Amino acid sequence: MIKIRKRIIALSVIVLALVLGFCIVNVSNYYKALAETGLKSTIPYGFGKDARIIILAGQSNAEGISREEYLKKNVTPEQYARYEKGFDNIYINDYNTTMRESGGFVKCKAGAGAMDGYFGPELGLAEKLNELYPGETFFIIKYAFGGTDLCNLWRSPSSGGETGQLYTGFIQYVKQSIEFLELKKYNVKIEAMCWMQGESDSINEGNAIEYESNLTNFVFDIRSELGIYASQDGIAFVDAYISESIFWTYHRTVNAAKQAVADTSPINTVIDTISHGLTVTKEPYEEPDIAHYDSLSEIKLGHLFAEECANFFD
Repeated sequence: MIKIRKRIIALSVIVLALVLGFCIVNVSNYYKALAETGLKSTIPYGFGKDARIIILAGQSNAEGISREEYLKKNVTPEQYARYEKGFDNIYINDYNTTMRESGGFVKCKAGAGAMDGYFGPELGLAEKLNELYPGETFFIIKYAFGGTDLCNLWRSPSSGGETGQLYTGFIQYVKQSIEFLELKKYNVKIEAMCWMQGESDSINEGNAIEYESNLTNFVFDIRSELGIYASQDGIAFVDAYISESIFWTYHRTVNAAKQAVADTSPINTVIDTISHGLTVTKEPYEEPDIAHYDSLSEIKLGHLFAEECANFFD
């Protein structure tokens, strides 16, 4: 009887050693692969949990040129403290923040703008998603650069000519971010893409006229490239009008193009930021930056993005 027990113990030790060895190899491979993505492990392990992804892209009003100092003055101390703390179920991987801080997916909070002290629509987006879906986890992948046009820098392959370097970088960054989430064992689904861009194309008549065809191709190519990760109904494309700022000479042409593309598919939509009253005329107080949304309007843009996205969720 004693001999049998000793054999059982010995076999248990061998099995345990094999299991531990297997785990060590897997953990080693996991962290090696994790390192290859270039992202830090800053989010919890997924254990098969759904990762609902929203992509945020475009130029400066997506990147974030709205100032935190004015936001702090325009909201209650409690609300601003919440923006500083962030939202526990909403994470973001913002390309510009990652480059500045060598980060990765982090809790979405103030500070993910073009520079320190600035923020973009991700803040309002996270706030509204947290309000609407407090028990679910969302991941925002943000890739945006000020002063960039769809005609050239964001140009997608189906538009012909040379593919834009931002389009290429964008696709790579989204795939890299998704690979990271899959390594963390999340069940990844892209729900929607939010697009705030068009200002740079609106200052050139030719670019403005081409905007509809370029945007049509852009949406098609994104769905082709990323469709493997799409939710059941496909990747919703949530666009937004550019403002009527005097800088944007052909804003009507660009906004008409956005509306035309939105009308081509039941999973396309566009937000009329003008009728919603978003402003560019109030901040800074002494000399307003009329190219970029005021702080409360940037928050509202994020809210509108979240509400439109919610219309497409399964």
